[in-house]
Amino acid sequence: MEYVSRVPRPPLDGLIDDLYYLEGAPPYVRLTLPPMPAALLIVNLGAPFRIRAGTDIETAEYADGCVVTMPTRALEFGYPLRTRSVGVHFRPWGRRRSCRCPRPSCVTGR
Repeated sequence: MEYVSRVPRPPLDGLIDDLYYLEGAPPYVRLTLPPMPAALLIVNLGAPFRIRAGTDIETAEYADGCVVTMPTRALEFGYPLRTRSVGVHFRPWGRRRSCRCPRPSCVTGR
C-alpha cells in the first residue's frame, strides 16, 4: 500500500494537518480510529469502503467518499481488497480559525 502525505502551505496549514493519497492493497481488512476533536474528509476513487461507528452492528457503505466530523465514538473502517482515495486530515478545532462569528466572553475568557 502506498500512503503519501503532504502538509499544505499557509494559510491552509492553520486549518489542515495534511492532505493524503492512499492506494493499493491494505495490510489489514479493518482499521479502528479512536474518537478525535478533528474532522476527516475522504474522497473515494476506488471500490466502496465501509464504516461502522461505535457499537453499531450495521456498517455504512461509501462509494464516493464522506466527511467525518469530530467523531465522539471510535470508527471502524473496512477496506476493499484494493483501495484508492485522497483525503484531508483537519487540525483539531481547526475550523474555529475560519469562523469569524462573535463569541461570548464565557467561551473566549475575555
